Amino acid sequence: MLRVKVCGIKEKSDVLLLSEFPLWALGFILVEDSHRFIPPEKTKEIISSLPSRIIKVGVFQNQSAEEVKKLRAFCGFDLIQLHGGEDPAFCENLGRGIIKAFSVGEEFDTREVEEYLPVVDFLLFDGKRGGSGMTFPWEKIKGVDFPRPVIIGGGLREENILQCISLLHPFAVDLNSGVEIYPGKKDPEKVRKILEKVGGK
Repeated sequence: MLRVKVCGIKEKSDVLLLSEFPLWALGFILVEDSHRFIPPEKTKEIISSLPSRIIKVGVFQNQSAEEVKKLRAFCGFDLIQLHGGEDPAFCENLGRGIIKAFSVGEEFDTREVEEYLPVVDFLLFDGKRGGSGMTFPWEKIKGVDFPRPVIIGGGLREENILQCISLLHPFAVDLNSGVEIYPGKKDPEKVRKILEKVGGK
């Protein structure tokens, strides 16, 4: 069964509404220069009101291991998602529960993933910039049997979600800009339509 993650949420009202849907995970971006940044204090408050069935994911990019560990404990994240240039040693230092994101462009080589396999739990393939609204060249990873669960992000919306699933057969999809009214403001109706399409009514 395909899992659905919604990332880049900023408002408690949106989170509480989305938490009624059969979602696998919700992602909170703690990267200060992101349009979808949410302060740790607000994140902690929102997470405390979420049902346990929903995985809470903290999204970081090129922050120190000390900061990531501190915010993971403070906010109560189940998983950590790393979107920067974090190397395998950095991932290993954080312990388990790591999603490592890879930006897939025309020059992407799947061998870049290999050294991360012993120290991460999930692989996320995305476009050049998280939340850009752009899909990546899916054929770059088509047919590759990765030994970790694969999450696909990057410009996924109602119009292309089934094509993505049929081509890549991911463990999960990561929705962000494709289900927004504007950056950080999610449209529950768009999320609902995608869930219906993928069978998560």
